[in-house]
Amino acid sequence: MKRLLRPLGFQNLRSVWMTMLISNLVLLLIPLSMGAFLYTKVEASLQNGANRSNQAMLEQLKLSLDSKLNEVEKLAQQIIFDPKLEYLLKLNEDQNSPDRYKFVEFMRDTMSRPGNITNFVLDYYVYFRNSDLVLKSGLLTDSRKFYDMYYSYRGMSYEQWREGMLTSFHTMAYLPSATLLRRAEYDPMQSIEKTPLNVITFTQSLPGRDRRDITGSFVILIDESQIKEMFAQIESASDSSIYIVDGDGRTIMASDKDTLPSQLLSRIGGNGGLFNQTLNGDPKVISYTPSQKEGWKYVLVTPRSVFMQQVILIKNWTIILFSLCLAIGLSAAFTFTYRNYSPLRRAVNAILRGKDWSSKPSVNEYDFILQTIEGSLHEEKTLRSMLARQTPVIRSNYLSRLIRGQMDVDTSEKGGQALKFMDISFVSDYFAVIVVQLDSILRFNEEQSEEKWALARFIVSNIGMDIIQEPHKSFAVELDRDRVALLSNFSAEQPEEADQVIKEMAESLKNLIEQRFKIDITVAVGLPHAGAKSIGESYAEATAALEYRIVKGGGTIIYFQDIKNVHSHYYYPIDIEVQLINFVRSGDTENVLKLLDTIYMMNFESGSITPEFGRCLFFNITSTFLKIINATGINQHDILGRDIDPVKDIFSYETAEGMHQRIKKLYALLTESLVTDRTDHSVQLLQEMEQFLEENVTDPNMGLGMMADRFEMTPQYVSTFYKKQSGMNLSDYIVRKRIELAKRHMCEKDLTNAQIAQLVGYTSDVVFIRAFKKLEGVTPGRYRENMLSYASDDAG
Repeated sequence: MKRLLRPLGFQNLRSVWMTMLISNLVLLLIPLSMGAFLYTKVEASLQNGANRSNQAMLEQLKLSLDSKLNEVEKLAQQIIFDPKLEYLLKLNEDQNSPDRYKFVEFMRDTMSRPGNITNFVLDYYVYFRNSDLVLKSGLLTDSRKFYDMYYSYRGMSYEQWREGMLTSFHTMAYLPSATLLRRAEYDPMQSIEKTPLNVITFTQSLPGRDRRDITGSFVILIDESQIKEMFAQIESASDSSIYIVDGDGRTIMASDKDTLPSQLLSRIGGNGGLFNQTLNGDPKVISYTPSQKEGWKYVLVTPRSVFMQQVILIKNWTIILFSLCLAIGLSAAFTFTYRNYSPLRRAVNAILRGKDWSSKPSVNEYDFILQTIEGSLHEEKTLRSMLARQTPVIRSNYLSRLIRGQMDVDTSEKGGQALKFMDISFVSDYFAVIVVQLDSILRFNEEQSEEKWALARFIVSNIGMDIIQEPHKSFAVELDRDRVALLSNFSAEQPEEADQVIKEMAESLKNLIEQRFKIDITVAVGLPHAGAKSIGESYAEATAALEYRIVKGGGTIIYFQDIKNVHSHYYYPIDIEVQLINFVRSGDTENVLKLLDTIYMMNFESGSITPEFGRCLFFNITSTFLKIINATGINQHDILGRDIDPVKDIFSYETAEGMHQRIKKLYALLTESLVTDRTDHSVQLLQEMEQFLEENVTDPNMGLGMMADRFEMTPQYVSTFYKKQSGMNLSDYIVRKRIELAKRHMCEKDLTNAQIAQLVGYTSDVVFIRAFKKLEGVTPGRYRENMLSYASDDAG
């Protein structure tokens, strides 16, 4: 590449390569930097969350335990401040003294009310120093027996217990956890067995006012297992150790039976907090909070590996992912740079191969390509101008192929840009097709020229595009001289409205076109579809629906969904055909017509027959008609005329109703022809014709056509029959009757010839004058003058 461009002045060929590489590396560093920043924030957030979680659990433990301890102290105050207790503290030991009953009474009235902490408090008792008695609920005994038989402490002698706990001064004091040995059941005949239980001892010297005058103690034994149940949730959640430390630094209780390490005591002052500490080479996180009791602290010691478990996990994954992303990113940066640069290199090579380059050297490849593009802009403008002139043709061709399913629709942004020059843009890939058949434009304009047909298609196309409401769209395409297709594109945000929108569109289009513009149309509607092949499917459905115009008739709206469940058969059994033949041959016109109506009703009024089977039915009925003619030997031309082919005549009608009415007329003619030779029937028919003439002779439309329609015969047959029976042409007879009537009107002086002409059935006085002169030999005016002169002579 460099060798190719060096003669043209490209000395800095790798500048684009380096620019791309540096850009990709910078893009790589941006997410890595953001990831590193995000990691620090996440780490800090997780640490804060762990801190708050530990502090919250510790606070919850503190509140629960402080509440229990307050109940303990309330129990102590309830008993300590009882007035009877002070009296009992002064009594000496005397087994036979009547005052001994006072102890029993105090035990019954006061010691038997434990309050709301029965499970938390194992037991409580009062020691009376002067009498050396211990009183608890249900028991009054001396201190020696009480210690030996009921409650003793492991590793503590009776003297140590009595001296350290009962006779020493204590003010609301909680002693560290100790193992209490208690007798399960007392029986003098058995050996003494004691069950160990860890307790926290609460002791209060009595009466508590003077250290030198201690007359007793109140002791409450707190079940340590109840407190450990409170610890259990925190221990299981964080694999931590919990300590309760009093103001003297003593460990009142610990979850792992160890005392709080001494190096932590100096750091747990204040109102609580959190800090890191290494204990025995293991990093720990210490959380603590002060209790409601003065000097007490709740301490939670958690291994840092547990405390920072999520942070460490995220950190490890972050390092792995960052390393992986860095490796992949560097590889991708070089790969993408090479891939992105390769097309640029190939583009430059293609330009060099495609044209002679004689411009000034460029700094890099982009400048080189830019100069090439600038040199081609003029050619592009010329091509665009040519394309703009061909846009309508291209648009029509594109829509025509698209609507027939010959290409897939592209509703993407890229596809929309490609269609923009044709002024086509789709709002979604949800489409439906409406096919409009222009049945007749006679009411719009009697001139059946291509110009008028083009104008009619233009009207239908524009109204079809304008009648749909936003956000939906519609596109029109002319398919044939009398057929227009409307491609409706529905918004993706409101696809459920498609059925209602297309129904309203079809009805509004038909009403507006027929009422305002007097153009007779049939509308066929396909189902809405989504996807690349939706347009072709909907167009095929609309075309299939239009075929049912033969069944439903013109001037209707036919929905494909209404014709999906049709039957592929028709009703015309052999016995019905035989019956029809017999009715015709017997001359029973009434039953022939009734039977034809029944066949039509059975097949078409239910709307369940396909157009193909409908045509087949009419072909078979026509075949029956021809069979009768061949079997009876009647000359077809005498009945129908020489220019009428019954098959072509019937199938020239576009609807089943039209075919049916035409077949009825043909069968009526055939039936009547079979009985025409009968004198009675001929005379009756002639009389009916003459009567009809008398009643309608003044009708301007009276003639062979009107007479044929009235008696359901062909004009040729009417003309032949009337002349044969009356000896006069029907048209001559009509003229004679009108002239005779005109003569009678001429007696009225106030009527002009033009008025008389209208009264007797002529639309033009010129035609009237010509007919009158041909028959009478003089003009109407001359005839009136002669008639008036004769009248005046007679009067004289």
